[in-house]
Amino acid sequence: MRKLIILLTLYSLLTAGQEPKRITRTFSLDDAVILREIGAVVTPKEERLAVEVVLGNNEQQSSDIRKGDVILMANGKKLSTMKDLRGLYEKCAPGQEFKLGVKRGESLMMVSFTRKSDEEMNKQTGGGQMVMRMEQKEGEVLLPALGLKLTTKDRAAVIIEVLPSASSNFETAVPKKGDIIRTLNGTAVASAEEFDELYTPIGKGATVTIVLARDGKEYTASFPKPQPKMMMITR
Repeated sequence: MRKLIILLTLYSLLTAGQEPKRITRTFSLDDAVILREIGAVVTPKEERLAVEVVLGNNEQQSSDIRKGDVILMANGKKLSTMKDLRGLYEKCAPGQEFKLGVKRGESLMMVSFTRKSDEEMNKQTGGGQMVMRMEQKEGEVLLPALGLKLTTKDRAAVIIEVLPSASSNFETAVPKKGDIIRTLNGTAVASAEEFDELYTPIGKGATVTIVLARDGKEYTASFPKPQPKMMMITR
């Protein structure tokens, strides 16, 4: 099967002196559709079209898309293959609304966004770039807006990478590589996946409290869930 390296470039509006980060992941050339306006990568999963990665919605969009969402329809047409989704997305002209029929758990909903031209997308990036290659392996969870990457070790969620942007999210008890996340909003966390499942549904701006374990001591950090200011481009 052919492979394509898709550069998912995050252009984050950080504090002065901090530069955006680029995250590189590899997807099949035929098995990935990038919905750039809402920062989502859709791939086939168990005979369904599912959102595999969400890097954060564009500031100008109000679309609510989440990792794990199943895409059933696009612009009123039922989807069977990735080719169907890609064709409808590419035919949608800049300025037109692109509507997705989404299934999340047992709920059905409509997600929509305005298609943008390459020029419009590129204008919104601005600033310089610092290339940073980050591989997300099986069992790892990447939280780019929060600035953390997690994995599961010995039935615990362990922080294995901390981006510079994390310091702008945590006013106290800034996480460090190797920290163990004990709880999220009072609920015990036993894996990176459990953390992601608890963290994802929390609304942007809502207070998040985590307890970290480091060198035999515990630290508590509370912060508002950050509002992503990111988008994706491919090259």
